[in-house]
Amino acid sequence: MPDPLPDGTAPSDAFPMPVASIRHPTGLWVLVTTEAGLAFSLYGFESLLVLYLVSYLLHPNVADHVWGMGLFLPLIRSLYGAASPSAIAAAITGLFLSLIYATPLLGGFMADWRLGRIRTVIIGGTLLVAGLLGLAVDQTFLLGLLLLLVGLGCTRGILPAQVGALYPGNDPRRADAYQLFVLGIQGAAILSPALCGTVATRYGWHAGFLTSGIGMFIGLNVYLFGCRFLPRDQPMHLRPASVPFTPSDRKSLLALGVLLPVLAIATLSNTDIFNGYLLWGDQAYQLEILGFRMPTSWLVSLDGFVSTFTVLGIIWFWRAWNRRRPDPGEMPKILIGSTVCSLAPLLLALGSWLQPGLHSVSLLWGIGFHLVNDVGFGLCYATGMALFSRVAPAAISATVVASYSLHLFVGNLVAGKVAGLVTKMPWTRFWLLHVALGIAGTIALFAISRIFRQQFTRDESA
Repeated sequence: MPDPLPDGTAPSDAFPMPVASIRHPTGLWVLVTTEAGLAFSLYGFESLLVLYLVSYLLHPNVADHVWGMGLFLPLIRSLYGAASPSAIAAAITGLFLSLIYATPLLGGFMADWRLGRIRTVIIGGTLLVAGLLGLAVDQTFLLGLLLLLVGLGCTRGILPAQVGALYPGNDPRRADAYQLFVLGIQGAAILSPALCGTVATRYGWHAGFLTSGIGMFIGLNVYLFGCRFLPRDQPMHLRPASVPFTPSDRKSLLALGVLLPVLAIATLSNTDIFNGYLLWGDQAYQLEILGFRMPTSWLVSLDGFVSTFTVLGIIWFWRAWNRRRPDPGEMPKILIGSTVCSLAPLLLALGSWLQPGLHSVSLLWGIGFHLVNDVGFGLCYATGMALFSRVAPAAISATVVASYSLHLFVGNLVAGKVAGLVTKMPWTRFWLLHVALGIAGTIALFAISRIFRQQFTRDESA
């Protein structure tokens, strides 16, 4: 058997792992395709959720037929103080989107200590398909959401951890692999909201949700046939009952834990794209193009289209930079990204100020926003995954990498509250609030990077 990788798993015999080569192992492409299928389902669903709630499900004659809604709505009103349909829809969306980034921590624990990574992902993919089928029926909407939460918990954190397990030590291909991993997500993010939104417009909301399920169905089958190219799971009976942590491990875990809520605030403008931004865009943008009104969900496809090119640009830039200069490391890249991401909502604030009124803001302001935001978030997100994968103690790497999604859990909780303000305050002030929060988060990130400099600095000799 080959030597174990840093996270305690063994590399598959099916692929070579030349550290000096830029060529990536076959397992990466299996994981990229699986994640793309998952992202197709997730982005398609997310692009419809808040609009579906406002336009259809929260109407009394519909909501009364949803199993459990009589208990769920009073809970949402008490937690968020939401009264109007748009505020309730934003609160439900924020709560759900936050929870889908919290459950991967449970999935990581199950993968590390109970089921193994491959089995956990297979179970999760199956539950995701079942959950999306549940959304096609009014009565089972909340049950479908529950299945989606569990299914996403068993997949989203595990797949990135499996990417990291393909590369030994400080293999320079690791950060590049995560950018390619994210690039697969971008392709799905372009296609899925446009396709699902168009189907929902023409054939109804339920048909849109069913369409989103196609991606996970394909991704699950790719994973089933390609898992032989992935690092094998260590048998459960060979794993220690408890993990001894060194003082260095404990400080690394503390550093990563402190990083999460601050990163959530610094990248809030990106998190709110699936919530307040859609509610605002539905009212503010000029969406009529040559007599055709673009579905609001297409704004998510626009973001995916723009972010695909920004991710490609980021990959090209750092490859060119590293040929002549030393790599700056993960934290400097994250700080640059969060700064750029924080400033992106200034364009929406300016557009709202110069072109006030319903359906009066040019979509050109939105294109500018997505361009700036996606450059910033692209620098933060994949680089953050690489950082967590490298710094995590080997024995619990799946759990720690899964915990990276907790910054999106916190971000969506905050976005669920902030998005409810879109109908309560001037639009210019609404977006300036995003700028202020992002800048505050970036300043805190800088302070954390100095305090935990030793933990975040990469040891090139390893």
